[in-house]
Amino acid sequence: MRRLLIGLGGLFFLLATIVLVVPFLLPKDTIKQQVIAEVEKAVGWRLRLDGPVSLSLLPGFSLIAEKVGLSGEAGADGIEFAKAEKIEFGLGWGGLFGGEVQVTGIALIDPDIFLEIGTSGLTSWAPRRDLTPAEEAAEILSGELSAPKAPDEEEVVEETEVAGSSDANFLKRIGIDRLDIENGTVLYHDRNAEQRHEVSNLNLTLMAPDLEGEVSLDTTFVWQEKPMGLKGTLENPLGFAAGARIPMDLMLTVDESSLGVAGQAGLDPIWADVAVTGQGPSLQRFAAILGTTLANDPGSFSIFAKITGDETALSLSDLTASVGSLGLDGNVEANLGGDVPQVAGRIILRESNLEDLLTLAGQSLPAKGQLAGDVTFEASGDTAEALLAALDVRGSARVVGGEVSGLGLADAVGGDVSADEIKDIALELDLNGLDEKANLRGGLSWRGEAFTVTGSATPAPLLDGRSAPVSVKVKGTKLSAGYEGSASGVGGLEGAVSVETASLRDLMAWMGQPVEAGNGLQGFKASGVFAVAGDTIRFDETRFTLDETSGSASGRITLADRPDVVAKLSLNALVLDPYLESAPGRSDGSGSAASSGSGGGTANSQPGSAWSDAPIDFSGLKAADVDFAITTKEIRWDKIKIDESALDATIKNGVLDANLKTLRLYGGSGSGAVRVNGAGDAAQVSAQFALSDLDGYPVLHDAADFEWLEGKANIALDVTTAGWSEKAMVEGLNGTASYSFADGAIRGVNIPKLVRGLSVETLLGWQSSSAEKTDFSSLSASFDVTNGIATTSDISLVGPLVRMSGQGATNLPSKTLDWRVEPKIVPTLEGQAPTPRKKGAEKQMAGLGVPIVVKGPWSNPQIYPDIQGILENPEAAYKQLQSMGGELSKILKGGKPDEALVDAANEAISRATGGKTQIDVQKVIEGEVDDQEILKAVEDGFGLPSGLLGSFGRKKN
Repeated sequence: MRRLLIGLGGLFFLLATIVLVVPFLLPKDTIKQQVIAEVEKAVGWRLRLDGPVSLSLLPGFSLIAEKVGLSGEAGADGIEFAKAEKIEFGLGWGGLFGGEVQVTGIALIDPDIFLEIGTSGLTSWAPRRDLTPAEEAAEILSGELSAPKAPDEEEVVEETEVAGSSDANFLKRIGIDRLDIENGTVLYHDRNAEQRHEVSNLNLTLMAPDLEGEVSLDTTFVWQEKPMGLKGTLENPLGFAAGARIPMDLMLTVDESSLGVAGQAGLDPIWADVAVTGQGPSLQRFAAILGTTLANDPGSFSIFAKITGDETALSLSDLTASVGSLGLDGNVEANLGGDVPQVAGRIILRESNLEDLLTLAGQSLPAKGQLAGDVTFEASGDTAEALLAALDVRGSARVVGGEVSGLGLADAVGGDVSADEIKDIALELDLNGLDEKANLRGGLSWRGEAFTVTGSATPAPLLDGRSAPVSVKVKGTKLSAGYEGSASGVGGLEGAVSVETASLRDLMAWMGQPVEAGNGLQGFKASGVFAVAGDTIRFDETRFTLDETSGSASGRITLADRPDVVAKLSLNALVLDPYLESAPGRSDGSGSAASSGSGGGTANSQPGSAWSDAPIDFSGLKAADVDFAITTKEIRWDKIKIDESALDATIKNGVLDANLKTLRLYGGSGSGAVRVNGAGDAAQVSAQFALSDLDGYPVLHDAADFEWLEGKANIALDVTTAGWSEKAMVEGLNGTASYSFADGAIRGVNIPKLVRGLSVETLLGWQSSSAEKTDFSSLSASFDVTNGIATTSDISLVGPLVRMSGQGATNLPSKTLDWRVEPKIVPTLEGQAPTPRKKGAEKQMAGLGVPIVVKGPWSNPQIYPDIQGILENPEAAYKQLQSMGGELSKILKGGKPDEALVDAANEAISRATGGKTQIDVQKVIEGEVDDQEILKAVEDGFGLPSGLLGSFGRKKN
């Protein structure tokens, strides 16, 4: 045992001595030259070894050199296509014992490989040709490094054949047991196509003892900043290049994805029987490597398919693919042997998640539901365009239990978060060929409202970017809408649009845009021709009906940060009753205001409310620029009727200008203009209106149930104001206004006749009679408006038996009146012959003046005779009363008033005091009661001079 151990130890010592000593004893230069010759013979490249050379026996017999380079045919010009800091050659053991040196492997450490195609077509890696030293020297001296020029065609063919034979022989003699590259860099540059690609971090192991045998490859590298790898085997690659069918098994890895091909294939003729597999965690990253950008990542993917065929036919069978939860099955057959290639197949979309489909389509929205489909297709053509043009697709697709959220619509409907979701999606699509209409049907729900959806479109033109017929209808309980026309793949639309709702008010509230309470904005229907091109929407022949208003419109909308709208509206009738309350001053419609007497206004009138100081939002004027031309055949509001009218309105940079060009109403005409400037710190408003030759009686009757005046009326208004609230605008109102009536009458009262029958009613309130009237030739007044207060000093009425002048103020901010008018009347025209007057002399009218005061809130003013004005000359007033006679004259002479007069006085007092003061006028006048305090209260209530009523009776003794 001891001898055995000593023997083994001696053997190990001998081997160690050989490993350490023998490399120093071997002829390095000889081996170096033999290695160079072997490499050049094997691959046809010139090898440069400039650095130190060493030999090693572990782990195998090898030669290690530094500062090396490889050059091909272009190397005669000093170009080396490969350089390395270090190279290691594996050598056969036969060279160690004096035999021929055989290179069994090459390992390149940190190489830089430059693969270039020059403008002449010469490649940097082309092998060197076998030239004699004299031929090589001649080429070097001449600088002609490219292939020799062919003097004629025969020489070119001959040289090509020779070159082809030379290349084949060269490839056959290439053989290397193992080629390793560690941390290499490869730069590929095609100067003709200006293509440049770079591969870094190259680590490669190639085993190719014989290119007609099995070649194995295992490599990793970085391309376009993505780690990749290629691994597999090829049987007889030299035969494959020559057209032979060979077995192959290759796997390409990209990042964390892989794509594999396994089976048999050939190039001449083209033939394949392979299985293709692929998988990866991210389709988005894999598509980016292939030069395709996906907006969103649908997730992992996998694919398996069998591909068999040749130049005449190709079959893709057993296709199974998945992307996320989406699953596809199918097969494809291609007939390539005819004059025109034909393709047919079937694709089945297994029930898959709707969210994954949206993600694949570039829409990152949360979704639920299942999508499935089954389609067949066929096409023919020799180009992609021809195939698409001839493509015929038939089948169906469906979505069930669908729900899509994250739509971002909540702000558009008042912040309702349910608007961000569409639920209960159930849709079916039938395809009957791309040249036939595809039909869509189903339903969905939004914000608790269910809608049915139907539609159709012709796919072929849309896929070709051309216009195609399209129809869509959406119907729900609140809204029905439809489109019938054409659409193009670039977003163009042209066709008829229809919208209908039973209540526009309810629809707007549901859409988060509620309007103030009212009765209008109910039934709405509109239809017309719309066209969309780029950022412009055009509409023509658009007919609409809203409540009782109908008309047509045409124009365009240009979309921008601030849209620009130009439109022409033609209205058959504009009915305002659904949107506005009854005309001001109107009672419940059961009678005229005049029927209730003139004393203190109508019994049911209520004080007006204060002006609102709530801010008025003028921001809508900045939302768009507008140019409207509006015409209407009729405008109706309650009993008010306006005939043909025309209005131009523009909005530009927050400023509204409205020009009322034509206004026909009540036998007259009018015009006006309004400007609203909402662009500044405070809104500025100006208005000018002029109405002429109006029939006064029907205007006042229809507008306010006012039946006291008739005649031809003229009205003018020119005012300005500023502010952000109703109250501020009223308080800032300034300007002028005027009105005049000509050749008219005050209906329901004959002032001269009343005075001739003067009685206590004169003091307590005149009664009207529809059969009486006071004619006048003119009634007019003009107003100056300052800070909301309209003042006048020229109220004037001129008639045959009456003259009236007056003055006063209307306080718009406080809604109060303070007027005083002075009518003058004569008892009769009998016996009064006209008397000539000097030119310019004022016509004097003998008679009694009865000043009248109108004071208080304009919703319920006090109207009473100014007795104090009469008593400024009581003696003259008394004589006038005596000469005119009547009940009041009888009382003044000590007579007893009749019962009807007393009842009228009691009723007037009760009405004037609101029933709070109970007075028996008969007893007071006859002296049966001493009720001076009550009479004083009545005087205060009427605003009469103190002690006036006491003169009508006697104190009780």
